[in-house]
Amino acid sequence: MSLHPAGILALAIAAIALVGAVVVVMTRDVMRLMLGLGAVLLSVAGLFAVAGASFLAVAEVFVYVGGVLVLFLFAIMLVHRSDGDVPVLESRHDLLSVVVVLGAFFMLVATLGPAARALDLAAIKAGTKALADVLLGSMLVQFEAAGVLLLAALVAVVSILGGERR
Repeated sequence: MSLHPAGILALAIAAIALVGAVVVVMTRDVMRLMLGLGAVLLSVAGLFAVAGASFLAVAEVFVYVGGVLVLFLFAIMLVHRSDGDVPVLESRHDLLSVVVVLGAFFMLVATLGPAARALDLAAIKAGTKALADVLLGSMLVQFEAAGVLLLAALVAVVSILGGERR
């Protein structure tokens, strides 16, 4: 079995994502955690690009790396402070959490595996026009409601934390 260059690139990107995920789980330093999460999110964007889904790759970079990662960093820096004004993370790795994660992983693989094999790559590569027709056509209300909900959650967090400091 020989791999094409795209397959080798996908394996390399997946390895970077795996290393980033291990960093996220195992580190206690907030900045290293954010770097690991950034590596995972950028790797997902790279996997989308290798698969030919350029719109999803760009959306992953803009929405998740540019938005969600910055929002997580903002929330962690704002919420979790110690006496020395340093962000604090508490991490407890126990056997039950490993069992739950492995159970959820195998459940996802068992349920989504057949759907992934039946996926038509031509439909994914249909382009941005087909995706825009769905998101800005029949799903416009849900798309905008999700944005309003995220904005309301951010305002609520800031107002709750602002109330604690008075």
